[in-house]
Amino acid sequence: MRLSALLVIALATSPWLTKPAAADGEQPAALMEVRVEPVVGEAIRGRLVGISDNRIEIVVNGSKQSLPIDTVRRIVRERAGQARPLAIRVTTTDGGRLAGDDFFQEGALGVVPLGEGRIELPIQRVRRVAWLAAGEAEPPWLADVPEQAAADLVAVRREEGHAFVECAVAGVSGEHVTVVLEGETIPVARAKVLGIEWLREEAAPGGIAVGVEGGLLSAKTVRWSPEAFLLDDARLPPESLREIDYAVGRTTPLADVQPENVAVEPFFGALAKGKELAAFFAPRTVPDEGDGPATLIVRPQTVITWRVPTESRRFRGALVRNVSAEADALVEVSLALDGDEVFRRRLGPAGDTEEPVAVDLDLADGRRLTLTIDFVAGDIGCGVRLVGGAFEK
Repeated sequence: MRLSALLVIALATSPWLTKPAAADGEQPAALMEVRVEPVVGEAIRGRLVGISDNRIEIVVNGSKQSLPIDTVRRIVRERAGQARPLAIRVTTTDGGRLAGDDFFQEGALGVVPLGEGRIELPIQRVRRVAWLAAGEAEPPWLADVPEQAAADLVAVRREEGHAFVECAVAGVSGEHVTVVLEGETIPVARAKVLGIEWLREEAAPGGIAVGVEGGLLSAKTVRWSPEAFLLDDARLPPESLREIDYAVGRTTPLADVQPENVAVEPFFGALAKGKELAAFFAPRTVPDEGDGPATLIVRPQTVITWRVPTESRRFRGALVRNVSAEADALVEVSLALDGDEVFRRRLGPAGDTEEPVAVDLDLADGRRLTLTIDFVAGDIGCGVRLVGGAFEK
């Protein structure tokens, strides 16, 4: 056993602990108010009765409606109340995020108390737990987690900051984090523990994005009633639901579809002959720095054609000029489905602000989608950004 690890454990095994009290939570409503956004048509507002694998039950103006899941893009809870400070942050093996009032382990379950309820999920799905200090959003020790650890890591509080102990985490209770170090079982006082990083294999996320109080999860199946809220093998308080995005699992980002044909003819045609300049005028995809959608930047005159992915029903995105809002440049944008024009818009200056122009096309049985960015007579034009372009099933 390394001497440094023993010293860290020895300093961390004090029995003193002040367990944080659970914050007052929102009382669950019998039927929460939601907005259901269908694949086609206007949003529906009502009270949510239940969600099964195949259908959504909702009461609208006193009348119960049953909607097939495959006709729904998104469910958004309305009047969810303001976010409150939470004392714990949990990261799952598939990249999901949870927050709550505390964390402990019950057998094979990881438990996150949340208001008057609790979140339960298999402990094997828990990759990281971070206890947060008051007002803390990002614990400092996370920046020092080794990229390749050989075992579980426990971040332990030290006078000069923190230290990591490589071990096997055997359990987490309200009083201790129990670790096994070279065959010896040692209870570490929770008051000394800043967080835990388990050595886990990454898992693939599910196809449905689910927003919950303080977090975001993905799941293959979602079931909800006023009495129970299940995401695959995780159980959450029903009142913690904030949003369900079914379109995520049915969406093919435009950035993931290789164009079938691209033709570029700049204002001065000779500019496209040089390799470096040709690359400048060619369409390019720019990934978002955060969690947002990718952006396709296209300059006039460009014609791009994509083959529509199988079973796609709609194409959505947003268009905006790739210059300042005050610039005088004009540009013509059109979209065609199998050669028939289905969208045309001239983009120009809009004063101090420039709102993106939404694109929402019914693809029907179309096989090819063509985007044309063209000049307006007497104007050298400008680039156009197509933000979040995606095909939806």
